Amino acid sequence: MTYQFHQDDQVWKALSDGRRRLIVEALATGPKQTGELVDLFDDIGRTGVLKHIEILTEGNIIHVRREGRARWNYLNPEPIKAVCSSWVVRHIDGVKASADKLKQIAEQGTEP
Repeated sequence: MTYQFHQDDQVWKALSDGRRRLIVEALATGPKQTGELVDLFDDIGRTGVLKHIEILTEGNIIHVRREGRARWNYLNPEPIKAVCSSWVVRHIDGVKASADKLKQIAEQGTEP
């Protein structure tokens, strides 16, 4: 499996911030205008939200379309699915082995 550093890193970077994850969750219910996304946050203004949208756009997680003065933001879940799926596939064997070992230790400790 080939690791695509740039694309994968952009997605992980985009998802590393709680505000950006909140934006992604909001867009999971459907496209939103930028003003609607700004309204999600009391502690940052429009400029701060636009910076988060820019990072999500660089990760290809959000597509922005302008209609006159309106900016519509659309979720593109494919990069998230691709990065998370490949990460889980690479790590599931180790997690399963650790869980099996923990189960074995627990069962040995409960025998009379």
